Amino acid sequence: MRARRTAASPLQLYAEFRRRHPALVMPADYVTECGFRLGRWQDRQRVARMLGTLPPQRITQLDAIGFVWTEDSTPLPAVPPADGKRRRMLTEIAAYREEHGDALVPANYVTADGEQVGQWLYRAVKKWRANALPDDERRPLAALGVSPGPRPRGPRLSAHPMR
Repeated sequence: MRARRTAASPLQLYAEFRRRHPALVMPADYVTECGFRLGRWQDRQRVARMLGTLPPQRITQLDAIGFVWTEDSTPLPAVPPADGKRRRMLTEIAAYREEHGDALVPANYVTADGEQVGQWLYRAVKKWRANALPDDERRPLAALGVSPGPRPRGPRLSAHPMR
């Protein structure tokens, strides 16, 4: 069955969702009746704000329609612009999650640009488990779906294995 096309913008679709379901947590995989991946769009807005790449006028628009920045009452974490490497790694983790549906980045995952995201994340989670990762570094990872808990067993293939 083919999805119906609509001229509604993501902002309009989100505002309509919030009107219908003001208290409902929108799942990341939520798709509108017209086939728009609204859950993914919501996640992209959150990540962009967290990384400081969402323009202020867009934040104002989203606030005006009742955009839910976090599922609990805690403010969305912010990553300082001066922390370039962490911002790059978090951006890559967000891209991985967008493509694969989770943040279970394999330890040997390397981007096409040579960023060793898997090793960086492995070290961060190891510190997190040892309670040695500062809260300001934990919160953005948690917002992306990274957890210090055990990872599922089994093969996870990397698109670009380390050499």
